[in-house]
Amino acid sequence: MQPEMLDVFDFDGTLIRVNSFREITNKFLLRLLKRFSIGPFLTIIMWFILRKCSIISHFVFKRRVVNIFEKSLTEPEKKDVCQRVFDNNVNKSVFDRMVNSENCIICTAAPFAYISRIFLGREIPFISALDPLNCWPDATNFGAAKIANLKAYFGGKDIRVVNFFTDNDTDDRHLIDFAVNVFVVKDNQLTKVK
Repeated sequence: MQPEMLDVFDFDGTLIRVNSFREITNKFLLRLLKRFSIGPFLTIIMWFILRKCSIISHFVFKRRVVNIFEKSLTEPEKKDVCQRVFDNNVNKSVFDRMVNSENCIICTAAPFAYISRIFLGREIPFISALDPLNCWPDATNFGAAKIANLKAYFGGKDIRVVNFFTDNDTDDRHLIDFAVNVFVVKDNQLTKVK
């Protein structure tokens, strides 16, 4: 992969039409209920209430949910939950662009534990939140952190994002300003905005 001619793809709302953290967590909670795993289920509900009361941050909440996800399901169950959410919500036009790109990377705030278990048809590198190797400057991979983490991925080399695909022109403002061309997904339609 070359750092000079990158196509960068956001995941939530872009490659898929939904927020993967929310969708996968909801499916995970249903599995816990079906298995009568009440302890992990109630623990997530408790963390959710603390998050809604602003006692813990969204990032702390995400980390705690992911930890329970990793401990509560078997590997095949984890892959199944993640893949089903992807398959049922893929944005075909953006996905086709990514698959046909020769030099692409996914850069997302979705948790590593979720995105790493999704089969995309071919191997596509990604940078995500909560990478267990802690190899990125910012574990949230949100906002300006996406640029810092992209630069770290390429060992500090100069990078040039030729095409950036996103659904959120607020959260991804830093990467939008950094990219040469920007495509935004609105109502499942891809529109060039820069």
